[in-house]
Amino acid sequence: MKDNNVEQFESYISGDMPPEEKLLFEASLEEDKELYDLFHVYKTIDAEMYNTGKYSTEEAALRTTLQKLNAAYFKAEAPVIQMKSTKKIFRMAVAAAAGVILILVAYFSFFQNNTDPRQLANRYVKEDLLHLSITMDGAKDSLQQGIAAYNDKAYATSIQLFEAVYKAHPDNSDALKYAGIAYLVTKEYNKALRCFNELAAKKELFSNPGMFLKAVTLLQRNQPGDREQAEQLLQQVINKNADGSREAERWLKK
Repeated sequence: MKDNNVEQFESYISGDMPPEEKLLFEASLEEDKELYDLFHVYKTIDAEMYNTGKYSTEEAALRTTLQKLNAAYFKAEAPVIQMKSTKKIFRMAVAAAAGVILILVAYFSFFQNNTDPRQLANRYVKEDLLHLSITMDGAKDSLQQGIAAYNDKAYATSIQLFEAVYKAHPDNSDALKYAGIAYLVTKEYNKALRCFNELAAKKELFSNPGMFLKAVTLLQRNQPGDREQAEQLLQQVINKNADGSREAERWLKK
């Protein structure tokens, strides 16, 4: 993995990437499959290590996490890493692990063509929504407190904070999106759908994942007619090249 890739990924995940650069990076993810796969691996490992180790300074903790990831992906012995009490070394460990796992991307796809869309949606919720990225926002304090609560799995608290931010700032689409995601992971599907319906209706947004997240929620809820409606929404996401179009295309591929 190239150093500039790691720096880009870290800047994007942490929310430090300038808005103009963020738009260019997201466009690159849509156009470059190798970059997209690499970023997906990096983000998955970053989220797993964040929730497991919380930047622990103990070598044993990091070794255990890496062994867990290796066992999940390719059943190999975890690399030995001399741990230091710096976040930079932690990020280097993530990059190293991601670099090794990337070898498998040439042979496997995280989204198998013959896998049911509902299973893929379930995997998406468990992996991609495991950890929210810190954002740079006008309502920074309250929003980031909500994100921190979400990442600590204090979902009820995160929902209260996200909804309070959105009530005070109706133009804050991130707060609405995060509230919907928190409802989704806690299986309050009707409330999640309410949030994502409202998000999808915000036509002024340059980047809007509302329709895709609504489809994910319907697949998770799995009531009669939900799958059919979700597949229609995923097709619309593809046709409009909206947020989530790459996942939608893979999920619908037979």
